[in-house]
Amino acid sequence: MSKPRARLDLLYAQRFQLWRELVNQVDFVRGSVVVLHRPCTRERCARCQSGERHPATYLSYKQNGRTRLIYLSTEVQGTARQWVKNYRQLVAVLEQISDVNRDVLRQLAPSPRTRKARR
Repeated sequence: MSKPRARLDLLYAQRFQLWRELVNQVDFVRGSVVVLHRPCTRERCARCQSGERHPATYLSYKQNGRTRLIYLSTEVQGTARQWVKNYRQLVAVLEQISDVNRDVLRQLAPSPRTRKARR
C-alpha cells in the first residue's frame, strides 16, 4: 500500500470515529446559562429598596440577531448546564471532523509543487 493511500485510510478511520461520537451525542442546546439580578414587582420589597436585586437564572441564546432568554427554575438549571456543555463538546467534535476533512482534501488534491512541469 502506498504512503498517500495509507495516510488517507488513517484519516478516513479517524473521521469515522469522530462521526460515531457525533451520532451518539445526547441532548444539547446552544446558549449560555446566566444569572441576572432583577428587581421584583412587589412595591415594598426590602431587598429591592436596598438596591440589592433578586437573582434569576436564564438560558441566553441568539435568534435572528436578537438575544433571547428562557427562565430556568432550580429544577432544570443542572440539566440546562449539562446540555450547554454537551453542545460545546458537539461543536468541538465538528471542528475535529472539519480538520480531518481538510487533511483528506490535501491528500486527494495534488500539490502544485508536485505536478510535472510542462515542456
